[in-house]
Amino acid sequence: MPKTPQIKLPKQLWTEDCIDLTRHSYQGKLLTKTEGFKLGKAQRQKVSREQLSQLSQRPKGLTALNIYDWSNQGRLEQLKLIRAKRMSVSPFTYYRGMPSLMLFDQAWEQFNSGLFQQICGDCHLSNFGGFASPERNLLFGINDFDETLVAPFEWDLKRLATSFVIAARDIDLADKVGLKAIKTMLHSYRQNLLENSELSPLQVWYDKVDATTLLENTECRKLRKKREKHLDSAQKRNAHSVLPKLTEKNEDTGFRHFIDDKPLLWHPQTNEPFAHNLDQFFSCYRDSLKFDRQVLFDRYQRTDVALKVVGVGSVGTRSAVALFQDADREPLILQMKEANPSILSPLFKDKVEHEGERVIHGQQLMQAASDIFLGFSTLDKHFHIRQLRDMKISVDLTDMDDEYFYEYAESCGLALAHAHAKSGNADVLMGYLGKGNKIVDVLQEYAMQYAERNLNDYQQFMNEIADGKLQIAGDEAL
Repeated sequence: MPKTPQIKLPKQLWTEDCIDLTRHSYQGKLLTKTEGFKLGKAQRQKVSREQLSQLSQRPKGLTALNIYDWSNQGRLEQLKLIRAKRMSVSPFTYYRGMPSLMLFDQAWEQFNSGLFQQICGDCHLSNFGGFASPERNLLFGINDFDETLVAPFEWDLKRLATSFVIAARDIDLADKVGLKAIKTMLHSYRQNLLENSELSPLQVWYDKVDATTLLENTECRKLRKKREKHLDSAQKRNAHSVLPKLTEKNEDTGFRHFIDDKPLLWHPQTNEPFAHNLDQFFSCYRDSLKFDRQVLFDRYQRTDVALKVVGVGSVGTRSAVALFQDADREPLILQMKEANPSILSPLFKDKVEHEGERVIHGQQLMQAASDIFLGFSTLDKHFHIRQLRDMKISVDLTDMDDEYFYEYAESCGLALAHAHAKSGNADVLMGYLGKGNKIVDVLQEYAMQYAERNLNDYQQFMNEIADGKLQIAGDEAL
C-alpha cells in the first residue's frame, strides 16, 4: 500500500452564495412557504441542476487507495484484515466500506446546490431499515449516521442514487433496473417533500414513516408477504432474542455474560479498549441522556462488556457491547461505537467538540424518533451509544427482484424526504428541484458515472490484494 500523503481538501465548501437551511431563516427572516420556494428556484439560477451531474477530478497523485489508507488510521490492527475482506466481496461492499471516499470526491466537485443542511453523509440503500420508536412502533428510515454533517442536500441523493446502480449490478439486475429505481426514488422523494411543504414545522416534526403503513400500501402480493415477515421478525428483535446467541448464564451468580467468539466477539485483554475505566465511561454516558432516561438507566447494573466487530466501513474502529441487567435479571444491551472525525472536518463551518455528540445530534435531527438510550461518551476516543438490535431490521438485497427493488427505492425516497424536511426546508428544496424530469436525468447520469469510478477503484483495491500488497482475513470474517 502506498504511504498516505497529506489529504488535500478544497479551501472551502461554504461561499457567500451558500444558504444554511439548518437555521430556517434567510437574511435574518423566517421564510413563508412561498418565499422558501422562490429562494430555491432562485438558487437554481445560480447553480443549474445540469451542473450537478459533473464528477470531480481528484487532486494529482491522489488515489482511492490513499483515501483507504487514510481511513485505516487509528483502527485496531487485527481488524483491518477483516475490513479489507468484507470490502473485497463486491463493488457494492467496497462502496459501503468507503463513505469517506465519496465525501472527499463530492467536496472536490466544481458545483453544488449551495443549499446546506444536516445530511446523512453515507446515504446508501443498505443504511435504510426498520427501527423502534420510544412508543414501540416500527418506523422506517435512515439508521446509520456515522458520517452525518452539514453539507449540500443533494450529496445524500447522489450517494443513494449511485447505490441503486451498484447494488442492482451486485444482484445481477440490469442497469436499466438501477436507473428506473433512481427515477422511482426521486419521484417519491419529491412527492413527499411536496407533502411535507404543506405541513407546519410542528406537523413535520411529528410525522413518521410507519413500517406498518408501508406494508398496507404494498400492492405486490409477493412483496407484501416478505414485508409481513420482516415486520414480524422486527417485533421479536430485542435484548431477549439475542441473549441465547451472544450470552450464557453463570449458574453461581445468575448473571449472564458474553460468549467469546473470535475474531468477531471477545472480552478485552488488559491492553485493549474497554478493559479499564468503565465506571467513568458509563457515568459520562449517563450524563449525556435526558433526565428521565438517566433514572431509567439507573435501574440496571453492568454485568459484562465485550468487543464486537460490526458492519463494513466501521470494522477496525473500536466497537463493543455492554450487558446490563436489573434486579430480576431483565436485560439491556448497549452498543458502543467509536465516532471519528469526518474526512471533511477541516471544512466544517462549526467546530465539533465531541464526535459522538455530532453523530447523535445528526441522528436525532433526521430521524422521526430515536432510541431512548442514544448517547455519547469518551474512553480515550469518542463514542456514540445505542441499544443493540432493538427492533432493528435491514434489507436483504439477495432477496430482491425488479419489483421489490422499485418498491424499496420508493420507500427510501419517502424516508429521505422526511429526514431532509425535518432537518432542512422542504419548500426551498422543492423550489430548487423543480417538477420535471431534469433532476432525474441529472442524477441518473451522475450515478452511472460514479458507479464506473467505484468499479475502477474496486479493481485497483482487488489488484492490491492479488499482488499481496494488501492482506485480508479469511471467510470466517464475513
